[in-house]
Amino acid sequence: MACTCTMAVDDSFLPDHRKAPVTARSWIVEATVEARVTLASGDVLERDDFHAWLWEAADGLLGIDEGSVDAVDAAARGLVPAALVIDAAAAPADRDWVATLPVAATAWWFADEAAARAAVSLVAEVRGCRVRGLHVDDSSDHEAASRASFGPIDVPGFGVVRPAWDEGAAGLAADGAATIFIEPGLGFGTGLHPTTQLCLAALARTRRCGGRLDRVLDYGSGSGILGIAAAVLGARQVDAIEIDERVHPAIVANARRNGVAARLRVAVAAAPDAPAYDVVMANIVPQVLLDHAVDLCDRLDPRRGTVVLSGFFAADVPRITALYSPLLGCRPSVHDLGDWRCLSFTRD
Repeated sequence: MACTCTMAVDDSFLPDHRKAPVTARSWIVEATVEARVTLASGDVLERDDFHAWLWEAADGLLGIDEGSVDAVDAAARGLVPAALVIDAAAAPADRDWVATLPVAATAWWFADEAAARAAVSLVAEVRGCRVRGLHVDDSSDHEAASRASFGPIDVPGFGVVRPAWDEGAAGLAADGAATIFIEPGLGFGTGLHPTTQLCLAALARTRRCGGRLDRVLDYGSGSGILGIAAAVLGARQVDAIEIDERVHPAIVANARRNGVAARLRVAVAAAPDAPAYDVVMANIVPQVLLDHAVDLCDRLDPRRGTVVLSGFFAADVPRITALYSPLLGCRPSVHDLGDWRCLSFTRD
């Protein structure tokens, strides 16, 4: 799961195994892909499933760009209420506006010309997919350019989020400021987005105020940033719940980079018999927060604990509060950053 947002959508929401680094010299196949395609076998696949099939079937494939729809175009199409662009580092699947296009322009990167031409032959009999061209791209080092665009992010009330390739170790300074390291683009949560920053600040605030931070549930983990932050802040056990299993290796890699892999478990769902949590976090779309309110609240320690919710605007606060307050027996504190809101419910 991922936090809801309106943003310019590119291919960076793709899981890590479909976003291998593109080398300085790559061969690119440009194609158009309809919303549904038919393989030579007769199997009909949705566009995203077709790209998953291509990833498995094509040798030497380094990366896939499934096309783009920018925020202005999305607003013009009525897909979002306003052309508000945020955190282009990761796009949640429920805001994959490319999926609404009947035909999307795509690009596939290959390690060499032979692999690229083999892929062209592979899709030749796929109805709904048309290859438009093949060319070599050696104009720049894409990985270096990508790294150059992502630097340290200061998060008020928490500390700093640094790119995974920076030197140093995660930890807490003498003043309590935290440092964590995250690989950008591996699921939602790089530290750029206001809702991520609000949740990080809420975690640090819980620690400063003496709240328990022993067992933490990170629901809709994305890149794993919130669960990793909880572990760096002192949590003994973090359960990172992410329904997209394809990003699990990225969460584990981020946890390992921060030295907390032994204290973080990744799963598609929380275990039914899991012990109660001291902190339950969910930075996801409002509808999911509403649909899963009872389950999330039931997982909090019945005596004390904190529920941190974000991923929504001010207009969503009343209905979320109205549902969660009776379940938790307390009113939330409301925190804002720009247009975004975060609710913290503390059961004393």
